[in-house]
Amino acid sequence: MHTTSHTPRRALLGMSLAATATAGLSCCAAPEQQSKGTAASATPASSGPPPSRGTHLVMLGTQGGPIPGARAATSTALVVDGAIYLIDAGSGLPVRFSESGLDFAQVRAMFITHMHSDHYIDAFNFFSLNWTNWKFPDQQVAVHGPGRADLSGPEHSSSPGLPEKPHAPLVVPDAPTPGIEEFFDLSIRANAYDINERLRSTRRHGDVPMDLTGRTGDALMKAHAIKVPQHANVVEHTPQMQPIAVYEDDRVRVTATLVDHPPVFPAFAFRFDTDDASVVFSGDTTPNDNLSALAHGADVLVNEVMDIEAATARFKGSALYATMANQFATAHTPSRDWTPPGGGARKPGVGRVAHECGAKALVLNHVYPGDGSVPDRDFKRAAERNFSRPVVVSRDLMTISLASLV
Repeated sequence: MHTTSHTPRRALLGMSLAATATAGLSCCAAPEQQSKGTAASATPASSGPPPSRGTHLVMLGTQGGPIPGARAATSTALVVDGAIYLIDAGSGLPVRFSESGLDFAQVRAMFITHMHSDHYIDAFNFFSLNWTNWKFPDQQVAVHGPGRADLSGPEHSSSPGLPEKPHAPLVVPDAPTPGIEEFFDLSIRANAYDINERLRSTRRHGDVPMDLTGRTGDALMKAHAIKVPQHANVVEHTPQMQPIAVYEDDRVRVTATLVDHPPVFPAFAFRFDTDDASVVFSGDTTPNDNLSALAHGADVLVNEVMDIEAATARFKGSALYATMANQFATAHTPSRDWTPPGGGARKPGVGRVAHECGAKALVLNHVYPGDGSVPDRDFKRAAERNFSRPVVVSRDLMTISLASLV
């Protein structure tokens, strides 16, 4: 686990890792009857950052999937007494962060749920484009995310870390599944000209180069691959497990677990425990026991949501229809309880997931379709069928005060 140099000032909240793990199956039993919640305090916040005290969510990008749209791709800032923790870095993060009024000098850590482009593509760009805003030399941002999938096997696979598929080329066969550490290393190589030129011109603190790469001092960002259980791989991608200790400082304690987003491995959900509240970010996943264990008793569950019928209909008549329909059906959380058209097990909707885990509030994120063809009110009403506490359908640049929400 990565522990920062910030001197601890508070007792951190949250149950022990072992206790959290054992809660997995028990949280799937119906919790005590939930009282009807009041409307959440959530307003657009494009004109300025949240207050310097308390715990807030700033929804920077709320679009599900990599296809460009009116919303930016997934990225959220959790702001705890002014300290900023980023969850995912989809396309549009640098612009939305600037529009939000958040202070780059207060960014402490970034957490990437999985290596799908709509969750990491702007991770390096975020730092490169904020280079001049670096609180040099005191600020170093820890970046935690997946490691190389191919190193987990399984053995004797023709495409380690990836599903076996006939006629599929293996691009970059010597490193087919880079993780977060490799992503930053490769991004630095690809941007070497820009970096080298600026180190010789504008990115100098007096006569000291502000080397964001760390070649000549402390880097602006430091990537860390999250270690997964030895028996976990692309075939056995969500074994029952104890949450993983990832990061801790004087404001937050962060744990993670593997979630079910086939065929992606590893895919993580993250839990943040602060003095004010506990917040769980599902990442992309279909409902599963590991997420239930991590989210058990959380104050706020920030969960992806998809209207599967509407999402599938968008590809009707396309050559991609069958593959996209399968992906939507097997790898995401539906907006309401859903049974596949051809039969099969009924999948719980996002409201039921939140209810069964005993969350006090639900924030819907990674919204798909997010273009308004399914109105926000429909996503909200679908979740409220099985969840009687506050439900917020997030929008870009929405700020949510957790104190007002729970």
